[in-house]
Amino acid sequence: MKPQISLIFLTAGILAVVGGLAASPRGTPETGSLLSETALLLNQSDGLLTDPQAQEVIRNSKNLIVKRHEVKSNEWLEKVAKNYGTYGHFLRSTNNLEDPVLRTRQLMIVYNKKGMVHIAQGGEPIEQIIKTYERLGGRKKNILAQNAWDEIAQVHNGTLILKEGAKLWIPSAQKSFPVLFRPVAWSRISSGFGFRRHPVHKYKRFHDGFDMVAPHGSAVRASESGVVTFAGWQGGYGNMVEIRHKNTTTRYGHLSKIEVQVGDRVDRKHLIGRVGSTGISTGPHLHFEVRRNSDGKLQNPRKYLF
Repeated sequence: MKPQISLIFLTAGILAVVGGLAASPRGTPETGSLLSETALLLNQSDGLLTDPQAQEVIRNSKNLIVKRHEVKSNEWLEKVAKNYGTYGHFLRSTNNLEDPVLRTRQLMIVYNKKGMVHIAQGGEPIEQIIKTYERLGGRKKNILAQNAWDEIAQVHNGTLILKEGAKLWIPSAQKSFPVLFRPVAWSRISSGFGFRRHPVHKYKRFHDGFDMVAPHGSAVRASESGVVTFAGWQGGYGNMVEIRHKNTTTRYGHLSKIEVQVGDRVDRKHLIGRVGSTGISTGPHLHFEVRRNSDGKLQNPRKYLF
C-alpha cells in the first residue's frame, strides 16, 4: 500500500511535507536527462539579462530568481556566476556544461543561489527528483525546507509532482567534472587547441594548448597540486614550468619570471611564475598545456579548465 501524503499549506506560502512522499511506479531517471535543452529554454518570454543593474537586483534578492543569460565576449564562467551571486561550478552543473569555456552569445540559465536548479518539464514525481539530486550532494530535508511547494508542486493521482516550468532549488548539489584551476586571470583565448596558422612561422601546425591573453607580469598559478618537474628555458616555450599532478601534467610557457624550482611541491593556486612573452611569442600571454599521465597524450584544456 502506498504511503499517504500529508500536506500543510503554511501562511508563508511554503508547502511543508510532513508525511511520506507517494512512491512512483517508474524508476529514477538518469541525471543527464533532467536538464534537456528544452527544459533550459522554458523561460524565453522572460527575455535575456545583460543589464548590470538587473544582475545586481537578482544577486541581492533573498528569493530564488532564475533567468536566461546571453554570454558577452568579455565573460567567463566564474565572472557570470559572481555577477548573479553564485559560483561557477553550480552554473556549470545546472547547465550541464562539459565544456566550461563559454562562447560569445551562448545562452545559459543563471540564478542567485548556491546549489543546482532543476527546471521541471511537468509531471515529474518529487520523490524521484530528490533521489536523483541526493546522489549529487543535495539533502532531502534542505530541498523540502527551501522551496515554495504550494507554487511549484501539485498532487496528481496521489503523487506529489512538479508543475511544468517549476524551478526547484537544490542547495549544495553539484556535478563532478574534471576541473583544473584557471592559472591566470584572462579576458580571452587568443589561440585554442588544435591546428592553426602559426602567428610567427605563418604555416599550419598543431597547437598543443591554449594561449591566454593577460598583462605582462600577471600572476600565474598552479592549476592543481603537484611536483615541479621542469623550471627553466625550453626553446619555443621560453621560460617554462611543468608540474606533474595525480592524473595530468600541466605546462606554463612564455613566462617573464619563474617562481619555483624543480622538485618543489606546490599546492593548487600556488604562485609559480609571471606572464611574459619569452620564446616564440608575439606578445604577453600564457601558453597552457594539459597532458594525461597514463599515456602522455595531449588533452584539450577545455575538458579540464575551470
